[in-house]
Amino acid sequence: MPRSSVKQILPVSGSWFRVLGTRDAPVFERVVFWALVKTEDTEVIVGVPREEIGVIGAVEGWLEDVAGYIEVPLEEVARLTQHPEELAPFKLLWAED
Repeated sequence: MPRSSVKQILPVSGSWFRVLGTRDAPVFERVVFWALVKTEDTEVIVGVPREEIGVIGAVEGWLEDVAGYIEVPLEEVARLTQHPEELAPFKLLWAED
């Protein structure tokens, strides 16, 4: 992966989650801020969960294994975990595809 750096940190409004894992076993991590990341090739906006706030220097990890980002109420996450087929309308990009 190309070397990356954070250009800007932006607050999150709403209830956003980054989705990892597999189509049949999704994992949801609540996004607490957005980061504008510059790679050698482009700039991208990535959602950063609370668990990774202290690892701003480890930007490359923010870009890996993410199927996508969804905005749903916190109460919906448990249901979506039990019924992952309901994620289809979000058009996530799973690594296994």
